[in-house]
Amino acid sequence: MERLKSVRIAGFPLPLYLGVLVILFVCMHLDCVPDGMVGGFFLLIVIGEGLNTLGKTLPVVRTYLGGSVACILGGAAIAALGLIPEGAMRTADAFVNEQGFLVFYIAALICGSLFNIDRDLLLRATVRILPTALLGLVAGCTVVGLLSMVMGYSFLEGILMIAIPMTSGGMTAGAVPLSSIYAEVLGQDAGVILTRIAPATVLGNVIAIVFAALANRFGKENQDRFPGLTGNGRLLNDGRKVEKIPPAAPTLTSLGTGLLVSLAFYQTGELLHTFIAVVPTYAWMIILAIVAKTFRILPEELEAGARAWGDLAIRVWTAAALTGIGITLIDLQTILSGMTLFYFLTVVAGVLAITLTAALVGWKLMGFYPLESAIAAGMCTTNMGGSGNVAVLSSAGRMELLPFAQIVTRSCGALMLTLGGILIHLLA
Repeated sequence: MERLKSVRIAGFPLPLYLGVLVILFVCMHLDCVPDGMVGGFFLLIVIGEGLNTLGKTLPVVRTYLGGSVACILGGAAIAALGLIPEGAMRTADAFVNEQGFLVFYIAALICGSLFNIDRDLLLRATVRILPTALLGLVAGCTVVGLLSMVMGYSFLEGILMIAIPMTSGGMTAGAVPLSSIYAEVLGQDAGVILTRIAPATVLGNVIAIVFAALANRFGKENQDRFPGLTGNGRLLNDGRKVEKIPPAAPTLTSLGTGLLVSLAFYQTGELLHTFIAVVPTYAWMIILAIVAKTFRILPEELEAGARAWGDLAIRVWTAAALTGIGITLIDLQTILSGMTLFYFLTVVAGVLAITLTAALVGWKLMGFYPLESAIAAGMCTTNMGGSGNVAVLSSAGRMELLPFAQIVTRSCGALMLTLGGILIHLLA
């Protein structure tokens, strides 16, 4: 009883949190959860903080997965089981995917993490991470193609229907346009093709999330035995001196400044995207922030504000964001629709091949810490866009790798989409 009294969820004592949870439950079933940010924040924070606490408390989950995976998979399970009424589901979906909550959150993380990295380190790591990711993709596609032959498909069909959808950058930027490209060449219905390739897209991200949690635990347990295994969030291990940015105590003013900095960079990225649409908004945002960091365009107080705002977003909204991803973007029914045990093992083997290759190449050739390389250059190639990156890096406890993860996901996703458009002609 004393232990229960000490439990805090979102800062609330357990009995008060349960009272708030009951209020949410009643409002959902009376269909009076308000639309917009009020209802969206309330629903996702209440459910998310509860799942996060469970993930950090339940013995097996706490040991191998943690609160982040509990938020994602717990949210997906709640949605799949129909525990959230239709009206509340619409509110959550609109808040996460239409009204910009994830954009708001990810923009804060990108600016906060970029302005928290030494500029020389940022430049050195950026030019090395894409070759690492590309070699990982070659290994992953090869493994998937070979295993697909065991399932009765051709090597090429396995790459086109499993490997490329898994690494194309998500649903809206990857699987959906990919299905249209395939449909036009093959003369089939795009919806039928999307149903076939979507499980690989979603399952690849879920497996990467679980792998990230296991990698985090492996790093914690073995960093004393193998000192060069992990940089605990630092990617580059080339022996060169890294300037440490001293932390500054956040103030209300600095938080407001950081908010405006993150939104200004995102809006400028959106502006450039309207003129050069081939480069996604987040990619423009990263490029702009790297330029600003490299040439010291922003005063230190603005960079400090961006760091403070990013830290606030991680601390306050991560559980809500991950739960929103689970509820609205991870469709367990899609994963299970065409699932066989060997299909599952093929996707697992593909993600594992990408991960291990990225770790080895990053460690031996690029001067990366192998664990960070496995996560940022490996697992993040199988993510569903920015939301997938957040899920994987949160699960790995390495949100500071987000800029590199975004570079990998967007660049490799575009490359795989192009490759799919070329190779599908060989299947026609």
